[in-house]
This record gives sequence, structure tokens and C-alpha cells, in this order.
Amino acid sequence: LTSQYLALSKCPDGMVDVTCDPCKVCASAAKQVTELAGEYFASVPRVEISFHGSEKARKLPLIPHYLFYIVAELLKNSFRAVAETHLASGAEGSPEPLQIRVACDEAQVALLVMDRGGGIPFERQPHVWSYVYSTARGNQICQETGHMLDEGTAAPTPFSGYGVGLPLSRLYAEYLGGSLHLMSMPNFGTHAYLFLQQSSDREEALPNYVNWLRKRKLREEIQHYESSEKIAAASRDYAEALRFKALSAEAQVELSKLEA
Repeated sequence: LTSQYLALSKCPDGMVDVTCDPCKVCASAAKQVTELAGEYFASVPRVEISFHGSEKARKLPLIPHYLFYIVAELLKNSFRAVAETHLASGAEGSPEPLQIRVACDEAQVALLVMDRGGGIPFERQPHVWSYVYSTARGNQICQETGHMLDEGTAAPTPFSGYGVGLPLSRLYAEYLGGSLHLMSMPNFGTHAYLFLQQSSDREEALPNYVNWLRKRKLREEIQHYESSEKIAAASRDYAEALRFKALSAEAQVELSKLEA
């Protein structure tokens, strides 16, 4: 909110770009991460960006800074995976390029970041959304239980090691009304899918997996349903009143489960 307030003094829309071009944001993120990767790896992959869809639906109202952060974090992971896999293989020449695919229709914009960096082992995949997990720090995972055994001691760098890139990226994506998903194949590569809504009147989205936020959202929904039920009953629209009563009951049941 503070950033938006300060940005409004310079631009009528503040931090929001009502005609944000995701391809340009991806290109900017790719340029920055490529330069940063050059400081840590002898050979870095190039990034190929392509667009699929109607040019009219290509732009959407968005906060470019958040999209830039998400794409940059995904690229950092891909750059590191591809560069390290290429080095370990002893192959000559340039590593496999990273691919960014941007596709859209009138409702959504989808971004796909994919690499051939060897993928994530199955036992490590449940931990990638954790704020304390990072392969760059040398975290150890139990092969039998899948639980984290050691948080690792390697010092983080501007390129990797803090363990907050993916979880924060998912948080930003959901706050923007979208979602972030990973599909990884061990010994092959990883695909990251980012979905964003086109609508400019979308509601503020809060992460459902944070209990206190979900509780607050449910309480707000219950109040809305109860108020709507009274209005419908007052206008003698009893079918609609019953519908809101049922929705309120469902929300109360879910709330009671979270508070148990």
C-alpha cells in the first residue's frame, strides 16, 4: 500500500500498468537473470520467448513488478539447474535453452517456463514450497520418509539459497488472482505454469492455505450470505433466501473445521 501511495505521485495508475505486456516483462526478467547467472556459471543457457494468441488479448491490467519477480525467480531456478546439469555432463557447447511460452485468450494469460535441467527428485518435490528449503543450501531429505533432515549450511547468494523464491512467487500469483504450479520430471526437466486473469474487476485474492486468512475470508462470506438471505426474504424471494442460507451453512461448517 505504501509503494502504491508513493507511485501515485508519479503516475495516475501508481504501480498498476493497465496495459501490461507479459512478453516484455519476461524479456526484461530474462535479461537481468542472464547477466546475474554469468557471474556464477561459466556457461549459461539462452532464453527463448514466444507468444501464442490474439494480440488484442495479450495485454492485461497488472502490477509488472510482481510478475517480474515471479518470472525472475522461476528463471533463476531453471538457469541453475541447466547450468549445473550441463557442467556435470561434461558436454561441450551451449546448454539447452530455456523456453518461455506466453499464451492467452479473452479470459486468462498463461505463462510456461520450461527447462531441461534434470528435474526435481520426487522426494524433494513436496518441499519446494517451503520457506526454509533450498537445494542451494544443501538441504538433506530422508529417502524413506521424505522429511527434511538438515537445513544445510551453505551461504545464500543473490542468485540462490534463501529458500523464499518459489513460495513468495506463489503468494504473489494468488494475490493477483492467479496461480502457480510446478510439474517436474526427475532426470529430465521442470515446467512451471503461471496463470493470470484478464479481468480488471477481479477481487483481491488471499492464500487459502494460510489458516487465519481463510478464517477471515469465511467469516466475511458468512456475513455476506446472511445479509443476502435477509434481503431475499424481505422481498419474498424464498428460493434465493434458501440458497444463501445453504451457502452460509456450508461456510460455517468449513469454519468450524478450521477452528477445531
